[in-house]
Amino acid sequence: MQTAMQIRSATADDVPTLFGLIQALAEYEKLADAVVGSAEALAEHLFGGSCVEAILAEQESLPIGFALFFSSYSTFLTQPGIYLEDLFVLPEYRGQGIGKALLSHLAQRVLERNGGRLEWSVLDWNQPAIAFYRKIGATIKEETRICRVTRDRLLHTVSLGADNLEAQIRPVVPDDLPELFQLIQSKAKFDRQLHQFSSDPDTLSQHLFGSRPYLEGLVVEQAGQLIGFASFSPNYSTFLTQPGIYLEDLFVLPEYRTQGIGKTLLAKLAQIALDRHCGRLEWLVATWNERAIAFYQHIGATILPDWRICRMTREAIANLAQIYS
Repeated sequence: MQTAMQIRSATADDVPTLFGLIQALAEYEKLADAVVGSAEALAEHLFGGSCVEAILAEQESLPIGFALFFSSYSTFLTQPGIYLEDLFVLPEYRGQGIGKALLSHLAQRVLERNGGRLEWSVLDWNQPAIAFYRKIGATIKEETRICRVTRDRLLHTVSLGADNLEAQIRPVVPDDLPELFQLIQSKAKFDRQLHQFSSDPDTLSQHLFGSRPYLEGLVVEQAGQLIGFASFSPNYSTFLTQPGIYLEDLFVLPEYRTQGIGKTLLAKLAQIALDRHCGRLEWLVATWNERAIAFYQHIGATILPDWRICRMTREAIANLAQIYS
């Protein structure tokens, strides 16, 4: 008779095991050379007050799989979420529903936190994983790619910041909320996502300035008017065992583009990433937005062609959470 599988939160004693599983995942993804972090740094970030969390799947007290994740945020929904950085099950234990159980456990956590989405990435050659994710209710974002500036390129991005802007770039403050909300709505329209826009300014204010903020923001002000913004939150790389920054939104009103504002926003974010000892700065871009892709590559970003974003929204999350509730 098969022994029951247990899923539990990782503890400090699990760090060597977790790091070994991370190395095994990197080998499976043909990225073994990308693991340059350490178990010691992983322990510090998991249990030193960081936003990173991990769960383990065990059978007969033997760790057989894990998931590592952190909080994310959607300004279009004004809801937090969970971003799954790593999901891995040892090959000899696959086909037993362990991966689905780990995802179901994460879906339950999203619901407990009143979240709106669960996301992760998958390599495009991993067709069995893509088929599995679709079967459990995930949407594969075929027209979206990940942009990444790694630590060795952050200084280059910082150096591109314009010094002669008439506009001022500063952190968002509560008085900015009415104009900021309008800018977020304008971005949703530009992104062809207005049908998914269900944000409200009161919730956004709470999540920016409340007792548990989920995101930070920069705004661009010129002549007393907000003309652009960036919203961002922490993320994490297990292969680097370093924190990072995830850029949720970058937007400048059309009539103010080509003035170096977007470049300066990214330069300021790169400086924040360096100040916080981050290993990377990341965001998404639509494949149809060729001008944006060219711009991002110009400022030092790499477009990851082989990765796809998997996304589950509230209804699919609720269905998945029921499987092992």
